[in-house]
Amino acid sequence: MPQKSSNAHGSNQSRPDSNALEAEYSAIHDQRLALIRSYNLWYACGHLFALVYFWLLLNLSLSLSSRPMLVAAGLSASAIVWFAYRVVLGIDRGVVALYPRIIFLELALGYDFYRDYLRRRPRGDTERSFIEKCEQIEAGSLVELWGQVYSNFNDKDFPGDRRITSQFKSAGYLSVALFWIIIALILVPQYFPWR
Repeated sequence: MPQKSSNAHGSNQSRPDSNALEAEYSAIHDQRLALIRSYNLWYACGHLFALVYFWLLLNLSLSLSSRPMLVAAGLSASAIVWFAYRVVLGIDRGVVALYPRIIFLELALGYDFYRDYLRRRPRGDTERSFIEKCEQIEAGSLVELWGQVYSNFNDKDFPGDRRITSQFKSAGYLSVALFWIIIALILVPQYFPWR
């Protein structure tokens, strides 16, 4: 449940307006969670597909004794992992695009749920700066408040490399490393046989 803050903007809004804002706030968080689930699913499926594709081509290349196909297996599987990661970054931009509206709604309703989350992000100086600027806004209406919150928003203040968890990068690096270690274990003895 969102935490109430004492510095609510537009406190003179009517109850029907408040109900509409609360409904929008709930809907926009559902949208945010759906996007997060989407990029988690994309990443998991991308890795699974890369692994399956790699093992199929690996077995086929060994059956045909084809070194080019073996290398192609590593290259294509690595490309699939990279593509899955790029898709995740793209979907995450959709999450970031929701931030100005979320912050506007929190200021209007007096909530401090996501504002507090962004303030506490590690290495999140630009996120914290955005929240502080928005909290200093003095607006006479909700329309004016939204306009000022949106004008303070800059997509570049929320870089993907700081938002996507290190586990995503680590999993990508480990998968690609696994592909090429396996290829090396197969090819190296052919060029440098053990004596």
